[in-house]
Amino acid sequence: MDGHAAVRIRSGRLEAVRDSWYHPPMNAPLSAIPWNSPALWQAANASVLTLLRQNRTALGTARRSAGRLRYVLEQVFPIMENLCRQTCTACTDVCCRRAWVWIDFKDLLFLHLAGIPIPEAQLLRRQGDHCRYAGPHGCRLERIQRPFVCTWYVCPAQSHLLAKHPEGKQRLSSLLSQIKAQRRRMEDAFIRAVA
Repeated sequence: MDGHAAVRIRSGRLEAVRDSWYHPPMNAPLSAIPWNSPALWQAANASVLTLLRQNRTALGTARRSAGRLRYVLEQVFPIMENLCRQTCTACTDVCCRRAWVWIDFKDLLFLHLAGIPIPEAQLLRRQGDHCRYAGPHGCRLERIQRPFVCTWYVCPAQSHLLAKHPEGKQRLSSLLSQIKAQRRRMEDAFIRAVA
């Protein structure tokens, strides 16, 4: 599968879909977000778990990819924590309160393959709401549980800080590129194993 397609789970089966479903515009209806109800969230997770059990042996490459992905993500987390410490506490336009984000298929797949606890629900409850895990002192999810969008997003204040440290900016950019590539490899390996 190329980088321009994505997958969704419907009735326990994987289906290839266009990116427009995978990443709907900000003004899209809530129904455009994958697994936005408790029943759909449970069904998606049950489907992934079933596929993992049924294809345990064939999923070695996908599991190794998830392990490599976790390793690179964990290198990014201290950088992001440092940026957040310097910017988020004084922020008056908190991205977690205004962003419209969710766990996508690669995020969900990563959580399952890497054995990371799955959040109890998709991030949004209804259109116009902010992330259910945004607390008064930041995200209530462990950083490893958060969608990738919550890791790669760098706000203007953080970009300004990074501009003062070109080597740090380059390192972060390189790590994020590695993560994107590893996410694609993990998803491709999963699809090859279960198809």
